Amino acid sequence: MKKIAFIGAGNMGGAIITGLVRAKACSACDIYVCDKALRADIAALGVIDSSLKDAVDLSDVVVLAVKPNVIFDVIADIKSECNIDGKVFVSIAAGIKLSDLSDALGTCKLVRVMPNLCLLAGEGMSVICAHDSVSRAELCDVQKIFASSGKTIITKETLIDSCTAINGSGPAYVFMFIEALADAAVKHGIDRATAYELSTQTVLGSAAMVQSSGLHPAVLKDMVCSPGGTTIEAVKALEATGLRASVMAAVDACAEKASKLGGK
Repeated sequence: MKKIAFIGAGNMGGAIITGLVRAKACSACDIYVCDKALRADIAALGVIDSSLKDAVDLSDVVVLAVKPNVIFDVIADIKSECNIDGKVFVSIAAGIKLSDLSDALGTCKLVRVMPNLCLLAGEGMSVICAHDSVSRAELCDVQKIFASSGKTIITKETLIDSCTAINGSGPAYVFMFIEALADAAVKHGIDRATAYELSTQTVLGSAAMVQSSGLHPAVLKDMVCSPGGTTIEAVKALEATGLRASVMAAVDACAEKASKLGGK
């Protein structure tokens, strides 16, 4: 693995760094981190706390792990202070297009990635698209960064905002579902700790079934729904209260917002 700079080490940047070190995909001494106040848990990994100039100049791959509202300010600082020749820049800022990044930075060695917070659990899902100027080997290097803590897929840029609404924001929807299951359990007299254990393992096991069985989710759902049984009554209630429509509306709203962030 090459030397990697992280500009920003908040929740997502920190998750990527932690995953890299934990999986031993990269030596901590080959990771340069530029952050206003490096978190103690990230510093404890043994990464190098660096200035912006040192982080960029000493690295082969630069991960811009900052929010969309500040990324162009950060790019302006990089252009004025750093040597960008031959480096691959990776942006995880939602909605910001490759063309806009290229115009601002003055290089086409650019990759957009939409990871998710599940990198922290080693089960991340990262969606990647790259500028045509990025070589296969360079793209492979970027994939390795994110594959150290989960799975990656390559897509075309026209689909990345839609993917963002699933993998990037999807964990929030799932967390809300787990919380709702747990609240329902508490309503029925189950203590809070047990309620969360029941709900979390049920969601984890269900996802694992979809992955391992190769069966359509509807088929698996039908396997749980006995004729005249309890589950089909619950499914009827979920349909009546619009579960599917609510989830699809959430994805639509998220994708639209990502599109607006990119100035489309």
